[in-house]
Amino acid sequence: MADEARTEDWVVVWHRAGHEADVEADLVVSLLEGSAIPVVRIPPSSAPVVFDGFGGPMMPVKVLVPPDREADAKELLSEAEIDITAPEK
Repeated sequence: MADEARTEDWVVVWHRAGHEADVEADLVVSLLEGSAIPVVRIPPSSAPVVFDGFGGPMMPVKVLVPPDREADAKELLSEAEIDITAPEK
C-alpha cells in the first residue's frame, strides 16, 4: 500500500460500513494493488475495530487512489462487478 502521509489529495473509490466492510475492503485493495494501482485503506486493516453492539463495525472503511488513477480503479472495480456506490442507510 502507498504511504498515507502522501495521500491527502487522493480520492475515495470505494467505501462501506457494516460487518462485511473490512473483508470487502481487503478484497478491493488486493484487486487494485494487483493491477499496479497505488491504494490506501482507511483505517488500515490492522486498526482496532469498534463494534455497534450488533456484530458490525461502526467505523466506515474507505479505499483511496491517486486522482490520476481514479478512472482506472473505478473501471477495474466495475469489471470485477464490485459495487462502488455506497449503500443507502
